[in-house]
Amino acid sequence: MIYDRILDIFVDVLILGWLTYSIAVIIYLNILSNRYLNAMSKDSIISDKKLKGYEVLRKQYENASDINILVLSGGGLRGMVPLYVLSYIENITGKKIGELFDFFAGSSTGAISAGGFTVADENNNYKFSAKEILNDYASNLKVIFSSPWYHQLLTLFGLFAPRFLPNGKMKVLEGYFDNLTLGELKGNLLVPVYNIATNDLQIVKSWSSIRGGSHDNYLVKDLINGASSPPMLFPPMAFSIGGKNHMFIDPSVLLNNPILHVLLYVRGLFPDKKLNLVLIGNGGTASVKYNYKNMFSFGLYGLYQYLFSAPALSSKLYIEFIEEYLLGVQKIDPAVNFFRVNSIPGKDLSSTDASKKNILEIRKFADKMLHENSEIIDRIAAVLLKSKGTNTKNT
Repeated sequence: MIYDRILDIFVDVLILGWLTYSIAVIIYLNILSNRYLNAMSKDSIISDKKLKGYEVLRKQYENASDINILVLSGGGLRGMVPLYVLSYIENITGKKIGELFDFFAGSSTGAISAGGFTVADENNNYKFSAKEILNDYASNLKVIFSSPWYHQLLTLFGLFAPRFLPNGKMKVLEGYFDNLTLGELKGNLLVPVYNIATNDLQIVKSWSSIRGGSHDNYLVKDLINGASSPPMLFPPMAFSIGGKNHMFIDPSVLLNNPILHVLLYVRGLFPDKKLNLVLIGNGGTASVKYNYKNMFSFGLYGLYQYLFSAPALSSKLYIEFIEEYLLGVQKIDPAVNFFRVNSIPGKDLSSTDASKKNILEIRKFADKMLHENSEIIDRIAAVLLKSKGTNTKNT
């Protein structure tokens, strides 16, 4: 009898606890919605600032024979890997990456690094080197991929809402970009983003479109915050400009590498110049595949598994197709010079685990990629220096 009573009390406490937790979750999710999904006006910050005119770009590079383009894909903590390569290039050239490249494209966390290379200091020199961004990368990612314990508890570790709050990421982005608009960047930046408010994939550029109808002049931190916010990890970036609402999320499921877009845009600006296109990977798509173990993988469960894998497989196919195309084109078209730096990691590398163990594994992979691609990286450095009319630094 007493055991039945204890069991009844236990069940009552369990039900009461679940109801209390459910109510707390609903209240918390409403608080998050009000805080992060309501568009805040940025008109007072942006004011009458405009994008760079494409005519300005054409005039700026009218005497240049080559246009150098850097492309970085996303990958969270794996974004450290390209920075090791770029730091090595800085070391053997004696120049910052911003001085070597003319156009920068990046998606997701690749957009953070690409954007950092385009910022000017008070003397109108490039402010951040790859080495500086790399040195702060691990500590910054620990700030970015963090949330208070109550957020983890009330979202059931990302089941009910994005796993992380954006406060830490915005703090990091403000350290790089403050209140800079796209039009105020010294370098030229291209970033893909998905705008939920208008239901379209946008290829956002820091210069105006040749055909007119350019997008707004966004704050760089707002653009990159949204572009690096996959729905399962971060809430979208909501804001308004001129009465138009924007809600940006990471488009990586649809587009994880903007190589084709920056190629076409730059070729449109400079149809008669040689393009040196450098793509630096991080091993992120190398292990993407459709997993199957037995016939169970080909039943209804297999359909769900296929649909789950399809976006990543599609992105992998897209990247490989563009790479294959460019590698072929450069053999018959002297106006295109394509360099690809990438390797296959020996094990899966987490994009969100900021532990010392995972960071160490990423650093080991970066060393592996540097070693396996040493000849092509040296060739990239030589081509970049030649295009800028300088000689290699003695090291």
